[in-house]
Amino acid sequence: MKRALILAVAFMLVLTLFSGCAKKESVLKVGTSADYPPFEYVDEKTKEFVGFDLDLMRLLGKKMGYDKVEIVNMDFDTIIPSLQADKIDVGAACITITDERLQQADAVPYLSTGQSILVKKDSTYAPKTFEDLSNHKIGVQKGTTGEEAIDKAITDGKIKNADVRRYTSVVLAITDLQNGNIDAVIIDTPVATYYSTKQDFKVTGELVSEQAGLFVKKGNTELKTKLEKALSEVKGTQDWNDLINKYFGG
Repeated sequence: MKRALILAVAFMLVLTLFSGCAKKESVLKVGTSADYPPFEYVDEKTKEFVGFDLDLMRLLGKKMGYDKVEIVNMDFDTIIPSLQADKIDVGAACITITDERLQQADAVPYLSTGQSILVKKDSTYAPKTFEDLSNHKIGVQKGTTGEEAIDKAITDGKIKNADVRRYTSVVLAITDLQNGNIDAVIIDTPVATYYSTKQDFKVTGELVSEQAGLFVKKGNTELKTKLEKALSEVKGTQDWNDLINKYFGG
């Protein structure tokens, strides 16, 4: 009886030891704002988070050896604060690299983009420059470089007497444009192109050129280096070309 008890205790100790040594699932938490097709949005049929950025992060996560990539949806202007608070590991939301953002977080460039002007397809209004936006109702998304570009142009005197409407979501801005409540929306060039091909809108001009980046917490050199390596291994491959073709049409 005593021997059986000793064996039972020993067996339990072995089980405890092995359970403690079991490999924990490695998860890469990616923060995004899933209202910005074709970069990040919710598939209407599957209700899953999809888009160029998110499919790319799934590829990169696999390359870096993570078991799972978890998508965390949030407001765009909370992504960098969430990195700083360790709530997410990577920010992927077509985030333009700026000096101000680089003071708060580190970035890995991955795509050239810009800020373009989107209007209704049947509109006679066809602005091409900042000056052309004067005396009109302009929509921008809060916390974006599109908003920054418009504010700077107003300060510099390039845009005069404009009514700038600021939205928490680009979808709200697009809806107001569709309903005739504003005259134009300033958004990332690939997104403007997406809406011009999918709905009754047209792109009339590009205001600035930019570089989008994948953001990590400032000082997280290890993760940044892993991202850079994985991205260099994916770019130019068939997987990369498939993503470009799928979301941008070539």
